[in-house]
Amino acid sequence: MGACLSSQSKEEAEQKKRSQMIDRKLEEDSRRLRRECKILLLGSGESGKSTIVKQMKIIHQNGYTVDELALYRLTIYKNLVDCAKALIGAMRQFDVRPHNSENEGYSEYLSRYSVDPDPHTPLDHRVGEMITSLWADAAVGVVLERQSEFYLMDSAP
Repeated sequence: MGACLSSQSKEEAEQKKRSQMIDRKLEEDSRRLRRECKILLLGSGESGKSTIVKQMKIIHQNGYTVDELALYRLTIYKNLVDCAKALIGAMRQFDVRPHNSENEGYSEYLSRYSVDPDPHTPLDHRVGEMITSLWADAAVGVVLERQSEFYLMDSAP
């Protein structure tokens, strides 16, 4: 009988210890939640809601991890290439040919180009040079005069 009672005491001690750990965790969570401030950001598309959240993270949470930065870099690369493709599509739609003959070849290449999905792979420097050359072409000004007739992201160069 004594053995039976001693095993119950061990069980009770374990349960008590577990209960105390749960209580401590609940107390920590409660303290953390009291310090937390929740914000509801409302606004139309591309009005800066995400920018506010990113700035808050930089200011109040010591910035971004290396992996988060790599993911943002990938997003920037995709946006850059998507804007170039939108511009090329608009040039074709409005039958505007690049003034610089090299840009015709660049347009063909960029139309088929896809950004590498690995966030740690940098954008090919030639692609950057092609996009820079395309945006510097005088024909872009002609196309941008009709910007209300096609979609071009606000973050376009």
